[in-house]
Amino acid sequence: FVDLSDNRISGAARPVAALGEVDSGVEVWRWPRGLAPGPLAAVSSKDFMPSCNLNFTLDLSRNNLVTIQQEMFTRLSRLQCLRLSHNSISQAVNGSQFVPLTGLRVLDLSYNKLDLYHGRSFTELPQLEALDLSYNSQ
Repeated sequence: FVDLSDNRISGAARPVAALGEVDSGVEVWRWPRGLAPGPLAAVSSKDFMPSCNLNFTLDLSRNNLVTIQQEMFTRLSRLQCLRLSHNSISQAVNGSQFVPLTGLRVLDLSYNKLDLYHGRSFTELPQLEALDLSYNSQ
């Protein structure tokens, strides 16, 4: 279980090793240049999934993410639960954003600004059992 919630993350982190740099054989994460922490937001409502009792969980809720990119989930095919609630994600979800997450069973995208116009939204998630899209403004 990796909990990165409430961190004001506003961009996708990438491992330094992916850029060809390794620090003593240890993979180090750095944020891309030019990104600043986003503002903190008060949360007053209950989450759809207050606890995800699956083996592989990543919580990125309550940050300032505005887009979802495939590259964010590289090498996370075993991830079972992903919480992205209470962000500022405002893109069109077209069936390509979560391609690496072939084992994902639970996805929380509540309290965002998603555009669900595409008929292929979430078709890349063959194991998906629970999807929370509540409180999206689009």
